Amino acid sequence: MTELHEAPCPAPDDVARMYDHSSALLAEATGDDLPPGDGRGHDRSTSVPDAFDASDTLTGLVADRLALSPGMRVLDFGCGSGRPAVYVARTYDVRVTGVTIGSGQAGPVRAHPGAGEGAGRVTFEHVDAMALPFPDGGFDAVYAIDSLLHMDDRARVIAEAARVLRPGGRLVLANPYVVGALTAAEAGIVAAGRELFRMPPLGDAGDYLRHLAAAGLGLVEILDIGENVRRSHALAAAAIRHAGEGRHGVSRQRLSEAADIIERFAALPQVSYGLIVARAR
Repeated sequence: MTELHEAPCPAPDDVARMYDHSSALLAEATGDDLPPGDGRGHDRSTSVPDAFDASDTLTGLVADRLALSPGMRVLDFGCGSGRPAVYVARTYDVRVTGVTIGSGQAGPVRAHPGAGEGAGRVTFEHVDAMALPFPDGGFDAVYAIDSLLHMDDRARVIAEAARVLRPGGRLVLANPYVVGALTAAEAGIVAAGRELFRMPPLGDAGDYLRHLAAAGLGLVEILDIGENVRRSHALAAAAIRHAGEGRHGVSRQRLSEAADIIERFAALPQVSYGLIVARAR
């Protein structure tokens, strides 16, 4: 069988509240928000600082495919804590605009040490990625790391990315997707992950390719890094468990349950992770 589709798609406000709550909780314990996995793979003895290093590694894989040069204008869809945006701006000497739907995230990221105008700096906006307030062709490159997975109208989001991307500019998506049939038990694990992170059905790589084509974008590359990211998700679970240390009662239990769900979700071979690279014509 495929994914369970019975669960309703999350509303944008639901996603925003989830990120505002999780960011505040994890920042209290770790000094940053929950990082995604990377393209290397790690064992389960790694610490929370290693998790943030993993986030930088994945960000580097994405940025390397954007064909950046100094001074370029770059858009970060779903910038989260702002860590990836600051990494890209500083490493490649570009100007990054990060957008987030979470109002609780927008304030803290604007105060990030990397925030400011000009090359090597970042500006942050509280914006719905499905209705960007930017002009056509306003960016040289666009990327989205673990953000499209929360959006039910991915065709519209990709069309918006294409609209604000200049001709020849690149779009890179870093996202999980389904690559095979699921048993009932496996579909239940995916459903638990979807509920935890307020996700609509993941879809497969073909869905993204159809959206890219409809938006007039040409495919450059698909790089499957599922095996490495699957292993590195143990880092995210470790960060969550670390956040639960020193807590009691319901909060600690919920964090422990979240870590368990992440590990089971990441262990599924039918859920892979890819970098999808496209170019505006």
